[in-house]
Amino acid sequence: MRSRTFGILAVGALAASGCGGGAKFANKPRPPTPVNLSVYVNNTRVSVSPREVGAGPVIFIVSNAAVRTESVTIQTAGGGQTLGATGPINPQATAQVTVDFRTPGDYVVAAGRSGGSQASQFTRSPITPAKIHIGPPRPSASDQLLQP
Repeated sequence: MRSRTFGILAVGALAASGCGGGAKFANKPRPPTPVNLSVYVNNTRVSVSPREVGAGPVIFIVSNAAVRTESVTIQTAGGGQTLGATGPINPQATAQVTVDFRTPGDYVVAAGRSGGSQASQFTRSPITPAKIHIGPPRPSASDQLLQP
C-alpha cells in the first residue's frame, strides 16, 4: 500500500512539474499612482491645485461654489479635444472625473452652463478657465504595495 501511494505521488509530482510551458510572462509595469487635483468653481473663475503634475492618471475632484449649476470639462490647450467631463454639478455640490494624461503639455479645465438644451451647454461661459501643465510621465507604481 505504501509503495502504491509513493508511486502515485511521484507520478503526480512529475506531471505537475511539466506544467507551465515555455512561454514567458510579460511582466508589464503598473501605471503610476493616481494623483488628486482639487478644482474649485465660483462665479468668476475655475481654480486647480496643484497646477502641474506628471503624466499619468489624474482624479479631478470638483467643487461648485457658483450660484448656478455648472459642468466641468478637461480639454487640450487648443480647446479641440475633450478628455473628460463631469455631468451637471449643482451649487454647493461636488463631482469627480478621472483622466489618464499620456502626453505632456498644457490643458484647460473649463466650466460651462448646464442647461436643458444643447445650445445652452455649448455657449461660452463667463467663468474664466484654469490652465494646468502635465509634465513628463510619473514613475510606475510597481514597487508600491496596496495599490490598485
